[in-house]
Amino acid sequence: MGLLFRSPKRQAQQSCTPSKLLTFALVGLSLLAVVPAFAARLGGAYYVDDAEIGKAGTCEIETWSSFAKTGDRIAVLSPACVVNPSSPVELGTNLVDIRSAGQEDVLATLTAKSVPIPIGRGGFGLAIAAAVVYDPLNQSGSGLILNVPLTFEFNKDLRLNLNFGAQYYSGGDPHGLYGTAGIGASWTFVPQWSVISEMFALMGPGQTNPRFQSGLRYSPNKDLDFDVIYGRNLLGEGANWITIGLTVRIGED
Repeated sequence: MGLLFRSPKRQAQQSCTPSKLLTFALVGLSLLAVVPAFAARLGGAYYVDDAEIGKAGTCEIETWSSFAKTGDRIAVLSPACVVNPSSPVELGTNLVDIRSAGQEDVLATLTAKSVPIPIGRGGFGLAIAAAVVYDPLNQSGSGLILNVPLTFEFNKDLRLNLNFGAQYYSGGDPHGLYGTAGIGASWTFVPQWSVISEMFALMGPGQTNPRFQSGLRYSPNKDLDFDVIYGRNLLGEGANWITIGLTVRIGED
């Protein structure tokens, strides 16, 4: 849901069909938004997402917790499964608890992601991701959010991911249109161990950029990832962060 690179997932289809394009259009029309102080997170403990989803019928559970010296924190539980009504789409939810500047927000988020251009022999892929968010505490959070991940795969161990998108927030102050952007890289330097780094921004009223994360990932097998990440300015507050994350996959061959 997700942000930089997530462990490689094989595509169930390798072509862009009219049915896929229709799916993406329907996803785009179903968007609502998230609080502007919390940049769009549509995949995993990293903000910069990749252009992949798993095979139809597979699921994964991502969970991570982030802690800042200021007392701010983020806790997320994010299960997702890939379905194939007419083309593969990853559907999931992010259950998010955020404490920032002494205030706590709880969000329940529905997410969708699909891949019109799977990563092929040319090493390029493109995905489209979207979210519907509900704030059960304030009964607010209406708006729009959209993220477009691009992946450039140089070889099986090295990838570069670019993200761009926008979100519109219609409640609270400030409100309005925000741009999102990010760049990240993943390098598997020895089997089972990867370094993942990213820089990203939420561009709009009252935001402070850039924001940064870099961490170490241990993958003992194809079904498990463990992340330890150092971050800076994750919520635009200028603090240092430590994140601990776990991903569990179900249904992989």
